[in-house]
Amino acid sequence: MNPASAGMGHADIHMHTSASDGVPTVRELLNHVATQTNLDVIAITDHDRVDAALWACEHQDEYPFDIVPGTEVSSAAGHILGLWITQPIPARLSLAETIAAIHEQGGLAILAHPFHVHMGIVARNVWRYIYRPEVLLESKLDAIEAHNAGIVLPGANVLAHRLARRLGLATTGSSDAHTLGGIGSGRTRFPGHTASDLRRAIVQAQTLVEGTAWPLIDYWTYSRSSTHNRSSEFLAEKLPSNHPTQP
Repeated sequence: MNPASAGMGHADIHMHTSASDGVPTVRELLNHVATQTNLDVIAITDHDRVDAALWACEHQDEYPFDIVPGTEVSSAAGHILGLWITQPIPARLSLAETIAAIHEQGGLAILAHPFHVHMGIVARNVWRYIYRPEVLLESKLDAIEAHNAGIVLPGANVLAHRLARRLGLATTGSSDAHTLGGIGSGRTRFPGHTASDLRRAIVQAQTLVEGTAWPLIDYWTYSRSSTHNRSSEFLAEKLPSNHPTQP
């Protein structure tokens, strides 16, 4: 670890529960973070829904870390993390429409795993971000996920980091955990230790990114789970854009 970052906070702002395609329940996830990690801030970002995140926020006083409500939106331009939002964002909107909808709720919009080419909805936009990256600035994107611990394709995170640096956007690191063991394997480091400090650091592009890949056992656990086929692309195709947040 860079000694200069030793006094900075730890955040994992991209993870999933059984409300979408994750393995753990929201309670199991929160208890794991409290007992098995040193995270200061987390965000629960289930695909195209916010109910688990809101439940977690309602139980904030039971846990020693800050909880940010969020979602991972299946936009037509790939996956966009919406943080600090409390209402679901319709799927399949354009990049600009998705980001505008997040901002209307006072949230921040982060482009998730932009070079995860094994996911069709992402792969269809890869060349766009390589050859016309300014579209991200024009759409008022707030940050780019430069480390996603779930990605095994060599170079995908490197390309994401280069894209953020080219545009002068803040970078974030996250686990994209779908199992308990993956939580914390990707992190955003920031000055301070609260959700407010994290938000300020993203807005001011003062974040650092660190992480590894998921433990091998967690790839196996997720692949064996009954939920792993419920990808966000599947949800975007099967659910109406105004689907309710409750199961």
